[in-house]
Amino acid sequence: MFTILIKIFFITFFINLLYELLHSLLYKTCEEASLKKYIYLIIKGAVFDGISIVLIYFLSFLIFKAQNIFENYFQLFFFFIISIIFAYLWEIYSLKSGKWQYTESMPKLFGSGITPLIQLALTGILTFFVLLL
Repeated sequence: MFTILIKIFFITFFINLLYELLHSLLYKTCEEASLKKYIYLIIKGAVFDGISIVLIYFLSFLIFKAQNIFENYFQLFFFFIISIIFAYLWEIYSLKSGKWQYTESMPKLFGSGITPLIQLALTGILTFFVLLL
């Protein structure tokens, strides 16, 4: 199990690094940051996302006992829902605490940006697709 968690982290780190770069244009915090701070924010975000996906996957494994998340649609659905809930709560907390701000271009849903709201679920499922299928 440890080996698969490490693989998940590294694959999801690189997928999230790309995702962070692409949607960073929707963050005022990134837009106004120096290059050094921008690189730090992007890498920190990709690491945090990687750890989050590993933890949510591991929780789903403990509950459903399947390493291949595509073999159990309830496990896949569980991962998807928990990822969305976690992302929403983290976004709302981060916005209220001033960790970052959106630009006017960020599409929002219930006070959270849509791209960060779906990020963990989409990049996690893409990671499992790359790793497990």
